[in-house]
Amino acid sequence: MNKNVFIIIVTYNGMKWIEKSLNSCVDYKTIVIDNNSQDNTVAFIKKKFPHVVLLLQNENLGFGQANNLGINYALNHGAEAVFLLNQDAYIKDMAIENLFKVHEEFPYYGILSPIHLNWEGTLIEYYFSKFTRYNRAFYSSFVLNKNKKQIYEVPFIHAAAWLIPRKTLESVGGFDPLFFHYGEDNNYCQRVCYHHLKIGIVPNAFICHDSSIRKK
Repeated sequence: MNKNVFIIIVTYNGMKWIEKSLNSCVDYKTIVIDNNSQDNTVAFIKKKFPHVVLLLQNENLGFGQANNLGINYALNHGAEAVFLLNQDAYIKDMAIENLFKVHEEFPYYGILSPIHLNWEGTLIEYYFSKFTRYNRAFYSSFVLNKNKKQIYEVPFIHAAAWLIPRKTLESVGGFDPLFFHYGEDNNYCQRVCYHHLKIGIVPNAFICHDSSIRKK
């Protein structure tokens, strides 16, 4: 795909996941914002992925502010869209290509999300299931194996993997810096809806996400 999509990953002590995450991003311009990791994350990225744009921070800025730095960099370098990806997630197959194709057909969607699977890719990821459980059309299509749509509208989806078109960022802006970690994606979805844009899940795009409960 020749579209100018930048992948943005915020890292903090991410050695457990970062190799698989970045290996899934090799076909795209990728920006990593490191929130002052205390493990070997930064040295590993410099050695194994020298093509990645690495923005090093002297403190932990949190999720939203760090993503804002990556978003600004991408927009200043001509991005048509950004794809926010958690450090503990990786992209499956043609996910970004499929998301961008749907964006082009449905430009009034301000956030497009793939389906989230668990790290092994064997089950629907827990939080994705939790946040989409009331969308009967989405689950009915898959259970009954009929009438699948290109995109399913939802009021919210967590920000483990978002395609955000440039138009959305120019209208809505970035994340509110008042939120350090958790809540910033709720706030952003509310602002997207306020600007009369929609939020959607694209059923032929997938990422895998390690969302198992762990100590911070």
